[in-house]
Amino acid sequence: KPSILGFFRTGAIGTAAELDTSFSYVARKYSGGVAVFGKDGLYGMTNTGRRAWEIDFPVTNPLLSANGRYILAAEDGGNKAILCVGGKVKREFHSDEKIYAVSVNGRGTSVLVTEERGYKGRVKVYSANGKELFTWHSAGQNILAAVMSDDSNRLAVSVVNMQEVSKLCAVLEFDIKETTPRTLSVGDENLVANLLYNKNDLVCIGDEALYYFKKNGDQKFRLEYAGRTLQRYSFYSGGILTMAFWGGREGGASAVEFYDTNGTLKGSCPVSGAISSMDTFGNYALVTTPGGTLVVGRNGKVKDRMESLVSGKTVFLCGSRNRVFCLSGTSAQMYIL
Repeated sequence: KPSILGFFRTGAIGTAAELDTSFSYVARKYSGGVAVFGKDGLYGMTNTGRRAWEIDFPVTNPLLSANGRYILAAEDGGNKAILCVGGKVKREFHSDEKIYAVSVNGRGTSVLVTEERGYKGRVKVYSANGKELFTWHSAGQNILAAVMSDDSNRLAVSVVNMQEVSKLCAVLEFDIKETTPRTLSVGDENLVANLLYNKNDLVCIGDEALYYFKKNGDQKFRLEYAGRTLQRYSFYSGGILTMAFWGGREGGASAVEFYDTNGTLKGSCPVSGAISSMDTFGNYALVTTPGGTLVVGRNGKVKDRMESLVSGKTVFLCGSRNRVFCLSGTSAQMYIL
């Protein structure tokens, strides 16, 4: 059976899930564990490595979002999505058009982005009980991402800007009780493909800069990447934004940086080589590089260093700084570092 190299060989806990290497799989953290989705359906793995539940929903091109207890799963290009809680399907959503993005907030409010005849795309919002709350059609703008605020009152949508050629991208924020959005400026050449809410503040993560907006739409801070390439980001841990940058020089250094919600740099850790995966829990970030694995504190200080190579394409810190979920090309398993 395939195994993961190095220190993980003796640190495995629970049961490994063998994966079919010819198919795609994705994983997301939720309260109490990790959801894995792909050809074998959707299942949950606890932080102790035990398979807790399974749902028969096999797909070829998985789309997966998780927030708190809720998990929203769909097939990219398919017509069906399922909302799960407690290892059971709470609601099914069916679309006449192809689904190409999904997201769910901590209340189970679900967002489906689909193709639409006569439009570039459509966004539909449903309550956890399946009630349709809001619909928006994009007439001429390609939709990149769509997310709901934690209170389920506001919807943020990132679009490629086809109307104002001087700006590459725009972020629209809707009050779902109204029809006219406010437009948030995210720079002229900044392509924002990732959105997330920190409670009810909006974080717009672009390829050149990050913009943080308060609930009233005012910009709280902007983080310019200064020519560096953003490799990974995480915002799981108590309001600390963790960013992994690549300097771009051949054989050069990367850096993991920690910011608070005022945009103040709290710590920075230089890293040799490109960062392949990263996740955060509590006060720590787990970072994998060609040279090994680092556990880094928010002050930028390295807490643990493992020289063995980690072959996982996705890693999560689950419940502690040394309990790691790893999704590789061949397996999904929980480990103790």
